[in-house]
Amino acid sequence: MVINKRKDLIINKYTEYNEDARLFSDRGHNVEYLTTMRYIQKFLKPGAKILEIGAATGKYSITLAKMGYEVTAVDLVPHHIEIMKSKSRHLKNFHCMVADALDLSLFDDNTFDMVLNFGPMYHLFHKKDKNQAVKETLRVAKKNGICMFAYIPGASIITGYGLLHQGMEHLHSCLDKFGRPKDIPEEIFSCFYIEDFKKLFNKTNSKYITNVATDGIAYAMREYLEQLSEKAYQAFLNWHFITCERADQQGYSSHLLYICRKK
Repeated sequence: MVINKRKDLIINKYTEYNEDARLFSDRGHNVEYLTTMRYIQKFLKPGAKILEIGAATGKYSITLAKMGYEVTAVDLVPHHIEIMKSKSRHLKNFHCMVADALDLSLFDDNTFDMVLNFGPMYHLFHKKDKNQAVKETLRVAKKNGICMFAYIPGASIITGYGLLHQGMEHLHSCLDKFGRPKDIPEEIFSCFYIEDFKKLFNKTNSKYITNVATDGIAYAMREYLEQLSEKAYQAFLNWHFITCERADQQGYSSHLLYICRKK
């Protein structure tokens, strides 16, 4: 029953939300895409077979397929699959289907060279589900395959929803004694302290590589980014790319990327 409720909440939200435009709506959002693609390409090898879990409308997956990689994309939201299919009719190396990050049984063990888990961890509220999503992602990766997990740090909920969207009064009732937003499924989004996310991998067959602030301060400062000249914006991006693995850039990032290698 918990899983069905989670599915209903996610499907209802993303059927109405224009996820297709989010990453390109402004510079603040685009930093997340540019940084993530930068790290995907850093670890990709020629001829790699890729799976994206929680692919939404396929911004990453379809781009990678156009680059020549064999790509499979899955998402929980049927509307997203329809969009991906309409955008990829000419791509014979791209496949997409509805699937749940908690059950990837349609794929065999050790199938993919790279597995991108880019949405599911945002919406999991029970420890067993979080562990299951990590387990399934690692299971379908080949030995020495690269796995990337996008997740939301706790402070970004404060800066984003709490301050920018004036939801601090509501958030106050949702914080635990450590200042961490509680796992409340009705709130849609789940978040982590960085150290807690890393603990999910303590007993897994994986080796930590790095943790990346994919948008850093860009989301919170997006109004100011829009005011920059193109040259100044490129200078900001250069600084961001240099510093995005630093611990002091990660806490207030709206999105983080945990990268590991399957043993």
